[in-house]
Amino acid sequence: MNRLPFIDRRSLIKTAASGAAAALVLPSLSRPSWADETALSVFSPLPPDPAPPGAAKFSEEAFAAWQKANSAKVTYDMVAWPQLHDKMATAFASGEHVWDVVYMSGWVPELAKFLVPFAKNLPKELIDDLPKSSFSTVTWDGQSSGVVFTLSLLTLFYNTELLQKAGFTAPPKTWDELKNVAKECTRDGNYGWVLNYGDPAGIGGTASYWMCFLQQAGGKLYNEDGSPAFNSDAGILALQMMMDLMPYSDPGSISYVGINDATNVMTAGKAAMMMNWPFMWKPANDPASSKIVGKLAGALLPAGPAGSASIDGTDAWTITKTSKNPELATKLIEFYLDKDVQKRQAIDTGWLPIRLSVLSDPDVQKALPNAAVVLEQANHPYDSYVTPDYNEVTVALGTEINKALAGKSSAKDAIAEAANLVAAIVKKRG
Repeated sequence: MNRLPFIDRRSLIKTAASGAAAALVLPSLSRPSWADETALSVFSPLPPDPAPPGAAKFSEEAFAAWQKANSAKVTYDMVAWPQLHDKMATAFASGEHVWDVVYMSGWVPELAKFLVPFAKNLPKELIDDLPKSSFSTVTWDGQSSGVVFTLSLLTLFYNTELLQKAGFTAPPKTWDELKNVAKECTRDGNYGWVLNYGDPAGIGGTASYWMCFLQQAGGKLYNEDGSPAFNSDAGILALQMMMDLMPYSDPGSISYVGINDATNVMTAGKAAMMMNWPFMWKPANDPASSKIVGKLAGALLPAGPAGSASIDGTDAWTITKTSKNPELATKLIEFYLDKDVQKRQAIDTGWLPIRLSVLSDPDVQKALPNAAVVLEQANHPYDSYVTPDYNEVTVALGTEINKALAGKSSAKDAIAEAANLVAAIVKKRG
């Protein structure tokens, strides 16, 4: 909401005392600049999660120039990532206008009825510069209601020093190698593996990590008719792999709610390996926040029986149907995807660009060596399996997976129970 200029009591008294003279002068006063601005409200995560210019510290001059050129005043409503979905869903359910542009991560199918299918109106030059898969997670019933703004695939991050101390000169390339490296690196108060399994739901929750292993095992989440396909050898094998890593995992992994919790263990030099999003490269190489500067490297996620596979963070911008100016909101998103802005997004925040031309920019490649790893990971499968009931599905899946990781269930029983729960959810979907 725009705030009016502050007028103190003294100013009011002085104006009143001017009497008729003031009446003559007032009509000639120019309109204040704020009166002609169009307000746009953006709902986004708090940094270090992916946030736009003005919320995160990059392209600030360009952002100010865009607002001036478009007579726009952009304000941000930012919350911690775990709070995004529920606050968003509650706001949409109220039916009142709250935001114009909204960040999404796997929730477009669920909330599509509240969104404008604007993606088809984006410039062809922009669309042609995006990976072909960019619109898969923001499209439902043939309508594309968002645009992904960062190529965010899970890849392997590892501490070269800890691996070398354990006798390894290269990262693990297979599941068996991953388990062996994790085992040998669990020594001297350090652990071979760390991840966050404390929240079952959503992209970056326990279920989504299992989806990586599921695809690596050659499995898939759904059959062609939408029924669960994961109560299979591949589904059980994927969970068993996660369970096999638990003896070599930081004990806090079972309760860490967010990826930042696990990342902090890694950057403190207490864990040898983890799967993480591209953003990790930047803070892990900042001496102010990391003890592993110069010791971090990246690689493809180790291959299971079917090879390497990942998931996509599906970080996207969308426009609400209650927006009073969807055209200007579209222009703002196009600004977020401008080549120069995308370049600064990558170099200054560590979140990789989605535009292929910027990903191949030498400056980006130099600043973020993991960009090449992510591009290579993109040559392998990375299905995030988003659906309108994705949150409900991942809660059911992740809860059962967490039980198994905590030693309260076998892999076979956990997957069977999860399949029953998901089947009931899918039945409601119709």
